[in-house]
Amino acid sequence: MKYLIYLLLIVAMCMGSCGEKKSPLDAEARDSGMRAAAALVAVDHTDTMSMERAVMDAKAKQSVYALKRDSAAVRAFDEAFRSYLKEKDHLLYQAIFPEDKTN
Repeated sequence: MKYLIYLLLIVAMCMGSCGEKKSPLDAEARDSGMRAAAALVAVDHTDTMSMERAVMDAKAKQSVYALKRDSAAVRAFDEAFRSYLKEKDHLLYQAIFPEDKTN
């Protein structure tokens, strides 16, 4: 029984250490994600070419972190982008991310 408790404690510590990792680029990625979302929100929604350009620019900014193989920064960018968009222009958020059931 004593060994089982130790084993459970070790497994719990390992699971905690394997959690979500932070990136040194985390703050930069979040800021970049918010700025990209703000640029998208600022575009006239009836101008589809400008909307497409803003989405492509956002994806290009996110790909900088993907090319650095920094998945935590990619995730931080995406979370900031989605959060800003959901807060500032919920209808646009729903149009871009219809699979998100927490709308």
